[in-house]
Amino acid sequence: MRLLQKTNRTYFLISGTVFIIAGVVFFFVIGFFFKDQLNEKLFHDIRNIRRSIEKNGILPDYYPFIEIKEVTRQPERSFKIIDTLIFNAFEKRNIPFRQISLIRIINGKDYFIAARDTLLEEDDLLEVIAIVTGSVFILLLVSLYFINRKLSLKLWQPFYKTLNEIKEFSYDKPGFKLSSDGQLYEFTELNKTLEKLTQKVISDYQTLKRFAEDASHEIQTPLAVIQTKLETLMQYPELKKEQAELINSAYVYTLRISKLTKTLLLLTKIANDQFPEKNTINLSELLIEKIKMFEDQIAEKALTLNKEIEPDCIFDTNFFLTESLIINLIGNAVKHNIKNGIINIKLEKNHLEISNSGEPLPVNASKLFERFYKTDKSSDSPGLGLSIISEICKLNKWNVNYLYEDNLHKVVVNF
Repeated sequence: MRLLQKTNRTYFLISGTVFIIAGVVFFFVIGFFFKDQLNEKLFHDIRNIRRSIEKNGILPDYYPFIEIKEVTRQPERSFKIIDTLIFNAFEKRNIPFRQISLIRIINGKDYFIAARDTLLEEDDLLEVIAIVTGSVFILLLVSLYFINRKLSLKLWQPFYKTLNEIKEFSYDKPGFKLSSDGQLYEFTELNKTLEKLTQKVISDYQTLKRFAEDASHEIQTPLAVIQTKLETLMQYPELKKEQAELINSAYVYTLRISKLTKTLLLLTKIANDQFPEKNTINLSELLIEKIKMFEDQIAEKALTLNKEIEPDCIFDTNFFLTESLIINLIGNAVKHNIKNGIINIKLEKNHLEISNSGEPLPVNASKLFERFYKTDKSSDSPGLGLSIISEICKLNKWNVNYLYEDNLHKVVVNF
């Protein structure tokens, strides 16, 4: 949710609550003051009626608003203020009235005097207040929305400018600098802090990059020397069987270390986006070419290969990484297959699926793409093949998934 939307939603919620409370209070306040004013009017009417009777001796009768009648002498002079309903023959319904009644002695006689006036009906009053309050509320919200939107866009313009500049940030391009032409202190400080942070990131990246490259180079050189010496030792005719086995074991481990170092360096370069160059690649032809590389291994395991390759699937991407992706996918399908198993390779314009026969995995399939994760702990593989596939797909913004269906392990790449 955008900040402006959240702010407007908060405004609407608070304003709505305030207006509802204000409407309820307004309803009771108006009712109270209306009745108070009505009481004053009715008292005034009663005084006028009393003077008229005293002066003229006439009993005015304007029912239902004025009612006067002579009554027998009362022990007490009653006085009442009540709300009552009186039937209106014209409207054919009961109408609410405010009534003040009393008994007074005028010219030696007792008179019952009642003055009435119509009350505002609560339903009508509530409807009017709801319409007025709702109209003001809607007008206020619309005004607040457009004012807040215009003001926010103006105030937050430096922020969005900084955000766009940060999106263009790349740690392999030194000299990155944020513009700080905003007049607001907070955004200026934000830019200064982000600039220091990006400079630190670039510096750390350059240091890590040099370390990875230097370490790989320095490790490969002594490994090559060790391999050469071990190869020389294995050629000695005087070697005993036990000695030859020890030397061969050490040689195998140097090969594994060399392969592991190269793979880790490749993963580091992929993660650091050190393959910026892109080429137009015919993935269909590349896939067919790499399948031929594994023909001997496929034949050795007596695997049945099924191919559905749509011609001329063209992509703009890095050739080396795409080649590594294909080799790892096919290599895994061959290596982890069973004797007399099946390999299915299917390529479409936006979809590559490579599957192989095999037993269900005894482990959580969601961890397959993690580094150094192996389903077979005794395997001499470093467990980085699927990690390379995952990193290459991330770099190209492709989706890669694993699933097990119909006794087949499937790795699916959606371009």
